[in-house]
Amino acid sequence: MSWTENKTLLEYSKYTPCQEIFQALCDELGKHYEAKGFKYSSSRPKLTIEKDNIKLVIAFWSSRSNTPGEWVNLEILPSFYSKKLTKTSDIKGFLFGHTGLFYHKFTDNPKQILVKQIFGGELERFDEYSNESKIIESNNCNVYGIDKVKFDSIIKFIDNKIVPWTSKLSTEEGIFELVTNASPTRVWSLNGKGSNSDFIKYVKLNFPNINIENELDKIIKTNR
Repeated sequence: MSWTENKTLLEYSKYTPCQEIFQALCDELGKHYEAKGFKYSSSRPKLTIEKDNIKLVIAFWSSRSNTPGEWVNLEILPSFYSKKLTKTSDIKGFLFGHTGLFYHKFTDNPKQILVKQIFGGELERFDEYSNESKIIESNNCNVYGIDKVKFDSIIKFIDNKIVPWTSKLSTEEGIFELVTNASPTRVWSLNGKGSNSDFIKYVKLNFPNINIENELDKIIKTNR
């Protein structure tokens, strides 16, 4: 039995428009996750699920740089929201997106970056414009030539790296896990000073015993 019934994913060629392949893959992901209780929107592809106080939206984007027969980009963009803060917040209770999840502190070697790809192994590089060393769990992949192994790798990435946070954000342990070993990029996305985020408000409301501003400041001082 084939891994999908979507003919576009089974029969496309180098002449098939990139948008058709991208849409077909999103629809296949939507079908998979609707069976798990997510809502799927195909017009602007995204998955949505709510658990207790947390709302998760996973948007799927592509790229203008797609190349027929070579490259069809899939970008996976999670956004977490606090349902309690939705009505009182100008940013609808937005907590963080991909920079709050996929950027980790790496080593003390300046400029060093390790990129972990969804499939394709790991890449090492240096950023001459930044002194930040970090591990990036890449949320982009080329889905031209998609097969069951690669599709399963995308599912594994979403299931292991994104979905568990709908539960973790409801626990003190999860909050501390999020801020432990965080890179400056992640701290920036959480502290609300350089980005639009209600994360600090969320922690103060739900976990008053955690001095979250102090925890984030300690990370900033450690990385100086």
